[in-house]
Amino acid sequence: MKKAWFLVLTFLMVFSLVACSSPEKEAAKAAAGTYKGVHLKPVGDSEWVTETFSLELNANGTGTHNRDEMSFKVTWTLDGDKFTMNETFIGDPIVYTGTLKDGKLDLFNGDPTNLFTYEYVYEKQ
Repeated sequence: MKKAWFLVLTFLMVFSLVACSSPEKEAAKAAAGTYKGVHLKPVGDSEWVTETFSLELNANGTGTHNRDEMSFKVTWTLDGDKFTMNETFIGDPIVYTGTLKDGKLDLFNGDPTNLFTYEYVYEKQ
């Protein structure tokens, strides 16, 4: 009888560990890392701006956005290849949306059709 209880408890422990790993958590682990800024430009401009910027993503959905010679704490989510990031700049929230595919992150800090929006392109290091 003790052996049966041991097997049942072992099965439950293993099953609970497997159940804790969701596809979203696995995607976040895979997306985590350092992304180097490749280029950015205001929407509507044909010229890409050369500027140093980067993004550090943690698997727990937090990170740091390094741009304009400053660092900003961010939170982020990934749903399939749809990437969303939230940042606060001088008290104002900024929402970035875009895609993450094959180590390339393409983000917009606002409406991609608005001329005051910037497009940021990063590559995972």
